[in-house]
Amino acid sequence: MTLIKIIIGLFGLGIVVFIHELGHFLAARLCKIKVDAFSVGWGNPILKKKIGEVEYRLGMFPVGGYCKFKGGADYGGSDYKETWELLNKGQKPEAGSYLAASPQARILTCFAGPAFNFIFAILLLSIIWGIGFEFPGYENKIALLSERIEQTEDTPPELFPADIAGLKTGDRIIEIDGNKISYFHEMREIIALNPNKELVLTIEREGEPNQKLTITPKLDKSSGMGQIGVLMYYYEDTQSYKYEMIRSPKYNLFTAIGKGAGECWKSLTLTIKSFRLLFMGIDLTQAVSGPVRITYMMGDIAAQGMGQGFGVAIRSFMEFIALISIALCIMNLLPLPIIDGGMILLFFVELIRKKPTHPKVISVFQGVGIAIILCLMVFALFGDILYFIRR
Repeated sequence: MTLIKIIIGLFGLGIVVFIHELGHFLAARLCKIKVDAFSVGWGNPILKKKIGEVEYRLGMFPVGGYCKFKGGADYGGSDYKETWELLNKGQKPEAGSYLAASPQARILTCFAGPAFNFIFAILLLSIIWGIGFEFPGYENKIALLSERIEQTEDTPPELFPADIAGLKTGDRIIEIDGNKISYFHEMREIIALNPNKELVLTIEREGEPNQKLTITPKLDKSSGMGQIGVLMYYYEDTQSYKYEMIRSPKYNLFTAIGKGAGECWKSLTLTIKSFRLLFMGIDLTQAVSGPVRITYMMGDIAAQGMGQGFGVAIRSFMEFIALISIALCIMNLLPLPIIDGGMILLFFVELIRKKPTHPKVISVFQGVGIAIILCLMVFALFGDILYFIRR
């Protein structure tokens, strides 16, 4: 089963990377930049075929990919130095090469990869809204986590924000800061996104509605999310949780696209806001996922969905791919050296100055970038290893 999850995960990650590189590829062709190779996966190609001027490759390692532009593989190195010297002499680089293109064309080519990821996420979510979907909505009745944890005489009972605020098992959360709550997942989403922020709860207790409590979710350092210490209410007599199946309507094309775009924008803004959690003392080895863990999680989500039917599995898989695609869009637009955002920054400076940047500046910039990326990769891989050891 684990092997199947990995295969499904690699397939999903491959799709996201393919879409990203396809954006670079199509933008380059639009800007008349020649492409020498288009690869899905890194390392020596296990399959390759040349069609026209482009060699299409399937790399040995099925994570990542690249689009190799003519004269652009050595940006900052010998190719760039030669181009820089030519421009200083008033000569033009070879037509069709990456560095012969205008800064605007190179900015568009770099930006197209992340942009395609965002558009792809909109497409996936629009399809989901267009065909409709069904999911279980668990009731908003809660149970205190502290009552489910076994205590010993030597260990004092752990108090969670829910205990401190005065919540009781059997309470219903009907509003949070004026936002109506009908299901448990709605409450959990608001709590998760507001660690260390005071919230006003409106609860219903023993049939008496509109009782007010204030609560401050605690930051869970292992996940980076807010928690208050509550669970879904479990009915001992029926040995089950109470829920109802929620069915979304099937929207027409334009409404579905609007819904998909809205969901993507919401995910984009929430992801950007979550960056502040990196500076709040969270355990990055647990909260930050690398490619290995993401691959496994993709397969795991699809496998869990199969337990509720093939349609649910496909929808869950598409939603997670959309989320990863949005995350890849954001990460690649960060102004870090050697990734798209860093290159866009360099080309923008070149556009403002109206002359190319000195090769030594490029070399230092990329050297720092390589060091940062390598450190992040090692850190993420270390976190992934710890994640599987803990499991």
